[in-house]
Amino acid sequence: MAGDALTRVKSPTRIVDTVQSALRDAIFQGALRAGEPLSVPELARRLNVSRSPVREAVLALVAQGLAVEQPRRGVVVATVNPADLLAIHEIRVFLEAGAARLSAQRATEERLKELRAILCEQEGAVKAGDAAGYFRTNAMLHRAIARTAENERLAQMLDVLEDQMRIALRDVAANRAHMREGLAEHRAVVVAIVARDLAGAEQHMRRHIENTIARSRSK
Repeated sequence: MAGDALTRVKSPTRIVDTVQSALRDAIFQGALRAGEPLSVPELARRLNVSRSPVREAVLALVAQGLAVEQPRRGVVVATVNPADLLAIHEIRVFLEAGAARLSAQRATEERLKELRAILCEQEGAVKAGDAAGYFRTNAMLHRAIARTAENERLAQMLDVLEDQMRIALRDVAANRAHMREGLAEHRAVVVAIVARDLAGAEQHMRRHIENTIARSRSK
């Protein structure tokens, strides 16, 4: 496994959730790479916890599509290949465009403030050339828009797709030109939501996902 990038778990409360969060972060940050085995004994040693919560956390990652069971290898970090990524984006075109439209209709002032704050943070990341910051705020913004739609089932579906997509899009997010383009598209979506422009929010989000597909193909 890659180095000792996993942070040891110290808190005894909700240990399974804490372990799962640590493993998710390691996957998204690239410390646990696609195809890498998730050995329960080894992860328990590195996280300084017993094997039982690690086993439960690994099974939860499988349920979320972040890990898969393979014959003779056990559970490994999921690999999202180009065909998988295209399929995910094709679903997101419809779901996220609909979420943006609902957000423009239902957003509270508190939710709008949250969207503006995330967008502002992302602007700072792009200005600084901070790929990790852009990568993080990209997920934050899409999740915030999904929550703003006030449809829990829709938000849950988008959470699963967002997690799977994050495994594959680190290289795209690290491209400075792609970061600038993504920021401009995010800004257009947020402006439309704030303006209560339902059709505009839907259209801008659809265009953003379609452009993301094109960028992922050209990386």
